[in-house]
Amino acid sequence: MERQTLQKTQTTRAQSNRLQTKAGDFSSGRKLLELQSSIGNQAVQWLINSPIVQAKLNVGPSILQRKCDHCEGDECAKCAEGAQTKTSDGPPEQPENEREREPVKDGPPTETQAEEPAPQSNTTDVESAGPPANQQTERVSDAPAATYIVPFDRSPMSAPGERIIFSGEFTDPTPTDYRLEYTTAGGHFNSATGPTTVTIAGLISGNVNFFVPARWPRSALTVVLNVRQISTNTIVRTETWTFAQKTRYPTTMTQREGTGERAMPATYHYDIGPALRTGTAPFYEHQTILERFSNWRLANIVPADISGAYRTAHNLNNRAAISQHFLTPYAGSNGTFTVNADDRIADEHSNATDVSNLVANLVTPKDIEVALPQTYEARPSTALGRYTITRVRKTNGTWMVKKG
Repeated sequence: MERQTLQKTQTTRAQSNRLQTKAGDFSSGRKLLELQSSIGNQAVQWLINSPIVQAKLNVGPSILQRKCDHCEGDECAKCAEGAQTKTSDGPPEQPENEREREPVKDGPPTETQAEEPAPQSNTTDVESAGPPANQQTERVSDAPAATYIVPFDRSPMSAPGERIIFSGEFTDPTPTDYRLEYTTAGGHFNSATGPTTVTIAGLISGNVNFFVPARWPRSALTVVLNVRQISTNTIVRTETWTFAQKTRYPTTMTQREGTGERAMPATYHYDIGPALRTGTAPFYEHQTILERFSNWRLANIVPADISGAYRTAHNLNNRAAISQHFLTPYAGSNGTFTVNADDRIADEHSNATDVSNLVANLVTPKDIEVALPQTYEARPSTALGRYTITRVRKTNGTWMVKKG
C-alpha cells in the first residue's frame, strides 16, 4: 500500500508540488473548505489520511527524519531539529551561521565512521628512523651558523705522516646545547696512535690535531665533523673530508704583498710553486700546508727603554728577559691551509697582544714591535717557507702589521 500511495502522489511533479503547497496551508478551516470544493470530498479525505500530508499537517516526521529511523537518542533529535525548517521538496533552509557545516549523512554512521581515530604518527618509528623530512630540513636550516671551518677544502691531498689541524667555529643563541664530534676512518687524533673520536662541548673546537698514518691506508681516509644538539640528541650539521695522497710536493712559496706596515687585520697571499714543465696549472690544488709558530719576542725593546726602577726591580738586563717578562708564551691558533685552483693560499693576521704594562714602564713612548716567526710545511718537518709576522703597536695606540 505504501508504495502505491507514494507512486500515486508522485504521478506528476506539478501535481505533487501543488498538493504539498496546499497542505502547508491547512492551518485555516477556510482553506480546507476551498480545497474541498475544488477537488471533492473523496480527494480531501484521501489527502487527510495520506502519510505525506499528515507529516505536513502535524509538522511531524519529515523526509530527513524518516531517513534516521534507525538512529538513537540525540541523533534523531538533531535530525528533527533540522527537519522543522523544511517547507518544500528542497533541503531545509539553514541559518546563516550553519550553512558551511558538513551535510548530514543518510542513516547512522557506520562503526568505522563513528570510532575510527584521527591518523597518528608512529612515535617509535619516528624515533628510530629520525625526524620527518620537513622537520629535519627545519633543523638543518636552523642549525648553528658556521663562521670558520678548516681545512676549507673537503677533498684535501696530504702526505703520509702529516699533521692536519682541524678547527670549527659556529654561532647559536644557545651554544651550550651543542657539542662538536670529530670522527675518523683511517687516521688518529691528538697523536699518531691517538683516538679515532674527539668530542668538544660547545660550538668552538679550537685546534684539533689529526695525524695521517705514516703508511697510507688502503681504505678511504676520512674525517667527519658532526654538530649535535644535546637536548634532542640530533645531528643538525655534518662536514666531511675525504683525503687523497699527494703525488708531488711544492718547494717554493712567494708572498705577493710587500714587507711594509699594513693596517690590521691584513691578508697575505702566496703563490705555491714551482710551475711544472709539463702539464697545465693548477699543479698543487687541494694540497695541505701546515703552519708552525715559534715563540714571539719584543723585536725593538732594549733595557734602556725600560724605566730604571722597574728594570732593576725585575732584573731586565737583556732582550730575552724583557720579552719573557712582558709577553706571555705564544698560544695563538695555527692551522692547515689548502692550495686553491690558482695554486695559491691566503693567510690573515690580526689579534694584537696586551703590552699595556710595557707601555706604562717605557722611559719614552715609542712604537712596540712584537715579532712572531712562522714556518709553512708541505711535507712533514720540511720547510716550504719561513716568514716573520711583526705586529706594531703605534704610539697612538693603533696596531699595524708587517711580514717578510
